[in-house]
Parts: sequence; C-alpha cells; structure tokens
Amino acid sequence: MKRNKIISALVVSVLALANSAAYEAKAKVTMEGSIVRETQEKEKDAKYEVFALDAIEDRSKNKVEIDVDSGIAGAHFELYYELKGTTKAEDGWAVNARNTHIWFKPVDQAKIRVGYVGQDDFFVERIDEEKVGNPFSQLFREKNRVPYYITNADVDEMGFSLAVDPIENLTVSAAIAPGIDNAGITKDGSEDMVYTSWGTTARYTMDAFKFEASFRDNGKDSWKVFRAGAGYETDSIYAFVQPIVGFEYNKSKDQYESNGVAIDPYVEYKIDALKLTAHLPVTFRLTGRNEDPNYLEFLAKAEYNTGSKGLLDDVTPYFLIKSMDETVVTLNDEAGDNFALTTEVGTAFKVGDAKLDLGVELDIHSKNGYSERVTWAIPFSAKIEF
Repeated sequence: MKRNKIISALVVSVLALANSAAYEAKAKVTMEGSIVRETQEKEKDAKYEVFALDAIEDRSKNKVEIDVDSGIAGAHFELYYELKGTTKAEDGWAVNARNTHIWFKPVDQAKIRVGYVGQDDFFVERIDEEKVGNPFSQLFREKNRVPYYITNADVDEMGFSLAVDPIENLTVSAAIAPGIDNAGITKDGSEDMVYTSWGTTARYTMDAFKFEASFRDNGKDSWKVFRAGAGYETDSIYAFVQPIVGFEYNKSKDQYESNGVAIDPYVEYKIDALKLTAHLPVTFRLTGRNEDPNYLEFLAKAEYNTGSKGLLDDVTPYFLIKSMDETVVTLNDEAGDNFALTTEVGTAFKVGDAKLDLGVELDIHSKNGYSERVTWAIPFSAKIEF
C-alpha cells in the first residue's frame, strides 16, 4: 500500500474512533545529520561532506502514535518511517506499522493484549537509544547471533499476552510471540514439539523504589536472558542496577549453558540546573576462552541548563563521552587495539516547540578497524513532538 493510502486510512480511523472512545494521538519528527563530517579509511585520503542528512532507522525517532481507551478495552496503533539514502524526497522514506495491538480487561485485575506484546519500558538508560547491558559474547553480537542490545524484557514480536495485578503495586505478565502466520507451539506428528519466543515479567512499585524481573526465551534451542533490577526515581535522581544473565544453547552437548553475566548500573543526578548521567554496563564471560573476553561499555554526560537566551529557550551546553556505537572495550591484553570512543561538546536548545542540538564530535577509532584513528564532525539534530 502506498504511504498516502496508509496515512489516509489512518486519518479516517482516527475520525471514526473519536466518535466511539477516548483517544490520544501524538507524533514525533526528527532530522539528524552533519554540517561537516570527515571520514578517512586507513592509507587513503580524507573525505569531507558538507550539509549531509543521515538515514534514520531508529523507530522511536519518527512516528505517529494513537491510543484508544474505552475503559475496559482499547488499542494502540503506531506508524513509523525510516529515512533512507536516496536523491528523491518522495522516495526517501518508508512507512511501516509497528507496536500495534488491541487490549481488553475481562476483570479489573487482568489485561489481555493481542498484537505486538513486547515490553521495552523496563530499566534502560535514557540518553543513547535506550541501551542495556548484554551478557553475550562480543563475537555473537557482531555476527548478529543475538541482538546487539536486548532492550525488550520479554519478547519482541506479534503475539498474545496476559497481565495480572494480584496485589496492589505488583504486575505480573506472560507473553508468547510467534509473529504473523506462525504458531507459538507446534507439534507435528512424531517430531519434537517446537516453541517460539516467549517471556514473563514482574514489576513492583513502592513509593520511589521500583523492582523488576524478567525472563526472555528466544525459542527452542536458542538464547535466553534473565534480568532482575532495583531502581529509584525522584525529581533529582533516577538510578538502577540490574544483573543480566545469558543462557546459550550448546549443540554439541545438547544443553543450555550460562556463559555470561552483565552488571548494568545507570544514574541520572540533577543539582539545580546541572544534570549528570553515567552508564557503565560490564559483561563477564565465563567460558575462559581467550577469544571470548570480558568487556565493558560506558557513557558519561554533563549538561547545564542556562535558561533563555533571546529567542532560544532551555539553552543547555553539554559534554558527552561514550564508547563508540557497536563497539566494546575488551578487558584483556588487546584492550588498547579495541578501544574506540566518541566525544562531543555542544549545546541543546529550543526554538518554540522544536528541540535542536549542535555540537563538535571527535571519534577515536580502534586500531584494528578500517578507519584512521581520529576523525571529526559537526553534527546536528532537530526534533519536534506534538
């Protein structure tokens, strides 16, 4: 279906739902790119690009969301679009639907959901695309044998879920997510039973404290993850720590093994106009193999809101340093060769409802990568939510 037909159908649906139930619609639009950026492969000349817009594949940055709530039933619908590399504006983006589901409550303490049933609001850092610690090997992540960041606590597909509130402030849920045109559990004659991804979660809130636990099973003979965390949130602090245990299927032994544990601490602390953020997930690998080292990732950010300056609001200079995206710092003799980081100094500010960010970025690449050791850029972003 063409995107104009999708959008037209969306508008008609909103108008129809407005007459039948309470609903809320919101949208987010983001543009990112560089005023100038430098790239340089080893032993080649540097390349400079001016006024370059980036492709944006992060589904949370450009989307339209609609929520419908009639009290005992409702629905969530979400359109997102990806900006892609192309020279034609009309062909430069692709519209897709995601996170679409229907829910209903047969009793006050139970909620059934059909459609997308993954939970991505458990403990995650809130600065760099909601990353969490990952207990699996660096090689597994690089080769896409597991997702590079396993943000969802239980599942990440279309399926069925049931959530119950057995006591006040406690929610327990279970979900199975076979996807479209597939079954959650299959038994074909004398063959072994096969099951698809499923998961279970629990969350308990006590004033400013929150406790969460989850188990995610990616299916028969596939990886599994257990997470448990404790967090604290007030107006001045948001912090959590969670151990994350990974289980891998060993085909030669025909059994599961727990070969990795990640410890995932995160803190945001506000002191008047100053805000400090730090994230330091550390992964301990238990195989003992030299090619499977322990590793860590890191992020630290300091920002200071100086208030309004002329037509600009919330003018906020900041300094950010983090491990480069999709890289880790190995804790072995090769740490120096694998080390890669990104530093950025910039200012975020608002013009009306638009949030803008302009900075200077310095990338220090790993010695064993394809790039020269140091490159730089002047990145920008512009975002508006309504």
